[in-house]
Amino acid sequence: MSRPLYEHTQAGWPMRIAFLATAVLFLALTRLPELGRSPTAVGMLVAGAAFTALLGWMWGSLTVRIEGGELRARFGLGWPRKTVNLADIESVEVTRTTFAEGWGVHRTRRGWLYNVCGFDAVLLRLAGGQSLMIGTDEPRRLKAAIERAQARG
Repeated sequence: MSRPLYEHTQAGWPMRIAFLATAVLFLALTRLPELGRSPTAVGMLVAGAAFTALLGWMWGSLTVRIEGGELRARFGLGWPRKTVNLADIESVEVTRTTFAEGWGVHRTRRGWLYNVCGFDAVLLRLAGGQSLMIGTDEPRRLKAAIERAQARG
């Protein structure tokens, strides 16, 4: 297997902390005397804590990799993910997302956003008029890597 032209994983500490705090809160609620008498309520809170911890693990990082003519972005466990052919990228620019555009995966006024935390990103303008933003804590390096990979053809 060849070495990728670029690979970087950004840890989403705010997301990790938020999900962990929520899981701990669910577990703490199981200690309430009113709930201690209800095995169903305790079971639901423990299941909620486990589910929240899983979500934190799934959404707690974003890995961007350039290899084999493709740019791939994937969250923690590999889902959600996005693959873009480098040949389909018409332009790339360093940008900043807004507070309103948020984190996660969703559509914004500038196209789809894949972001784990922070406001730095690269904006990819694709063939066909579509746009896509990839959040990263090293936007200039990612932009340069995309341009280098495209020049290699």
